[in-house]
Amino acid sequence: MRYIRFCSVAAVAAAMVTGLTGGPATAADQDQDRVPCSGTALSLAIATARNGETIDLRSDCTYLLSAALPTVGKDLTIRGNGATILRDGTTASPFRIFDINSNGNLRLQDLTVRGGYLTATSTAGDGAGIRVNGGALRLSKVDVVDNTAVANGGGIAVESGGSADIRSSYVAFDNASNGGGLYTAGTVTVENSEFARNHARASGGGIYQATGSTFIGTSVIRRNTAAGSASGGGVYIAGSQLTEIVDSKITNNTDTGTAGGGIYNNGNLRLTKSEVSGNVVGGYSGQGGGIYNSGRLYLKGTDVFRNSANGGGSAVGGGIYNSGGTVTLDHSTVRNNASTVAPGGVRTNVAITLRDSTITRNIPTNCAPLTFTGCTD
Repeated sequence: MRYIRFCSVAAVAAAMVTGLTGGPATAADQDQDRVPCSGTALSLAIATARNGETIDLRSDCTYLLSAALPTVGKDLTIRGNGATILRDGTTASPFRIFDINSNGNLRLQDLTVRGGYLTATSTAGDGAGIRVNGGALRLSKVDVVDNTAVANGGGIAVESGGSADIRSSYVAFDNASNGGGLYTAGTVTVENSEFARNHARASGGGIYQATGSTFIGTSVIRRNTAAGSASGGGVYIAGSQLTEIVDSKITNNTDTGTAGGGIYNNGNLRLTKSEVSGNVVGGYSGQGGGIYNSGRLYLKGTDVFRNSANGGGSAVGGGIYNSGGTVTLDHSTVRNNASTVAPGGVRTNVAITLRDSTITRNIPTNCAPLTFTGCTD
């Protein structure tokens, strides 16, 4: 792999001295070989990079952008070394930070993507921080923060045909209509990452899956909010392909609307060795403090606890609200949840399947309108 280098006469002289004396290169010496600390220099580096190149940024620099970066339509790696790429919010017009087309394969490492902003009059409304428009994205130790989209994916939008691999990253304080942190209609893998304090004006405060498949492992989705009628404060799932969440926590999310404080599922969701806790649906007659389900829901070794449907009217199903969907609890628990009216545990209008699972200590009751083996009041 070829690396882009920016060298000055002074840098070359310093390198020669270092070589003669045998002394180690300093951080300042290394930064001489990296993209100069300006948005213009970064744009030029991306535009002129050849396929397969790696761009190195200066450590802890803020690359202030007054215009959008070039669209990425090639194989490119950007190593941030702790740098921040920031849209200049004081003078710049609305634009997204990164845009990847169908020929693009972008890898971002150790940097922050911040301040992308898209309005109704922008070129396209999805993905204020990063849009994957048919290409591929890989994030490693990347913060995607403080981005706002008028449509979908405040932080990241993965369009149909696109893919994203998000590892050891932090997606937070982003805002959109759907998918405050992440909107996906493609293929997404999330590992060892956190989605926190994102907001959806409609649905999917942390993550909105429209179509495609999603895998989330060893991650945390917390303190996200949504405000629509079918909301999902933490996660909203609509696609029919499998969404799998493993060894993760969906916790302390809030839906100020009416369905799914932690998760709204109208797709195919499997939760394994995970926790759904402390989530709230707070709207009038809200349904499903922890999980609202009208699709296929399978919980294995998963604990749903201390969630609530606490709005006025007939707010119900503090743990799980099932509206005609398929639910299987396998070695799982639904406990210590609460709602304004009964039941506080599981509200379902069709029979569900329990395998070595318990529904207990919910307020005011455990199950209704159906009671079944493993759930009595």
